[in-house]
Amino acid sequence: MNTLEIKNLTVQYSSDDRTVHAVNGVDFVIPSGKTLGLVGETGAGKTTTALSILNLVPEPQGKIISGEVFLEGENVLTMSDKQLQGIRGDRVAMIFQDPMTSLNPIQTVGEQIAEGIRLHRKVDAKEGLKQAVAMLEMVGIPSDRALEYPHQFSGGMKQRVVIAIALACRPNLLIADEPTTALDVTIQAQVLKLINELRVREKMSMLMITHDLGIVAEVCDTVAIMYAGQIVEYGTLEDIFDHLRHPYTRGLFESLPDIENRRAELKPIKGLMPDPTQLPPGCPFHPRCDYAKEECSQQLPKVRRLTDSHLVRCHLYNQITENMLEVKADG
Repeated sequence: MNTLEIKNLTVQYSSDDRTVHAVNGVDFVIPSGKTLGLVGETGAGKTTTALSILNLVPEPQGKIISGEVFLEGENVLTMSDKQLQGIRGDRVAMIFQDPMTSLNPIQTVGEQIAEGIRLHRKVDAKEGLKQAVAMLEMVGIPSDRALEYPHQFSGGMKQRVVIAIALACRPNLLIADEPTTALDVTIQAQVLKLINELRVREKMSMLMITHDLGIVAEVCDTVAIMYAGQIVEYGTLEDIFDHLRHPYTRGLFESLPDIENRRAELKPIKGLMPDPTQLPPGCPFHPRCDYAKEECSQQLPKVRRLTDSHLVRCHLYNQITENMLEVKADG
């Protein structure tokens, strides 16, 4: 059974006479116990997709125009407010990228962890705090720090507290929205390892939102490459890392430093992400694509299924040769 299934999700933000086309017909699934990496540049629509899973797109500016979001077979988008309150923090939980703004500065960390436990597990304050202390110890924080406030913790420790809050009720789906972005590089690996170990131990499914392909390689089973609100390539780790077929995916890999040749110049993707209020006609990536042809600027590519697991949205997917993408063509 799939823990999460998203079908044709479209989300827009409106202000005065401008409309931001944030998410444009997104589809993907996360099977039980598996991790999907959602990868793309800032502004691609990754966080809006995550908020849609919790039905938390900010209103009235934000609106889910169409689509379905099934959490264990139930459509989140048709749930009542009471039903949504029942699943948030319980069946599905989210780790936000900035722990500084995720915690209440006037509550102890123990109280903040215990709050969700009391709400969803219907236990008294004493038992809630007891379980909160156990969660702190699980994420590597001594139990006696449960009575301290967020300002007494370092950035890495704050993120561990946020992780403890998210995992307190053992959710079936964990959404991690760039959880290491705000941390020192020395702390990032520790936090990432902790998240993955806890996910495996608790047998959770996970949506890992990131722009870091190294994180994807380390923790994900499948990968969705997102650009201008669309999934442009989707597949297993092997599909994406060894048989990539979209020029944007190629650009992401070529933007990485070459650790074997430190003097090699970086090859950034030319240009910028398009303005989501004025997306270009045809393929939204065509103004930045080295291989674009006339049809790319006129017609939106259809999703092509290359194998059972590998999908790509590109007019030239079958013309991407070994020389162009430095991968073996599927034939």
